[in-house]
Amino acid sequence: MVADGAGEPSSKRAKVDKAKEEEDPLVRRREELVLMDANARAKGKELEERLVREAEEKAERLKREANREASSCEKSKRKRLRRNAKKKGERMVREAKERAILESDRTLCEARLSFGQELRSVCAKLEAKNEKLLGRLPPELWEKIVDESVQQNDLVALAMTCRFLREK
Repeated sequence: MVADGAGEPSSKRAKVDKAKEEEDPLVRRREELVLMDANARAKGKELEERLVREAEEKAERLKREANREASSCEKSKRKRLRRNAKKKGERMVREAKERAILESDRTLCEARLSFGQELRSVCAKLEAKNEKLLGRLPPELWEKIVDESVQQNDLVALAMTCRFLREK
């Protein structure tokens, strides 16, 4: 079994290792921004769950208090107290869910506004850099590479990898 990189000159292997170590700062920043988006979504979801949980706990306390109060009352009043507590608890939970959704959406929108523009800027810079690198090869060479190396079935997949190849 041949080890990874065996048969390659050590200078070439060193260049590959160095390239792996020197990650493009634009790619790193794009990944940070995407992660920030995911974190904002998770934070919104966490807030939503917390608000709903608190409302459910409060509704449960209301039910317990109504049961305690109803234990010393007559039967008709007991039913009414329990029914009112149940309705009030359900309303509180429903309102908490609505409030949580609004709060979650607001949090996500604020986060996206703060780094959305930067993400577009970073992506535009990456595209320009890729266009510059890919544009070094003459169109005739690209045509030859595609004609000789890419199967007809794989052309769409290749074109979907980047805008440069889609436009060629």
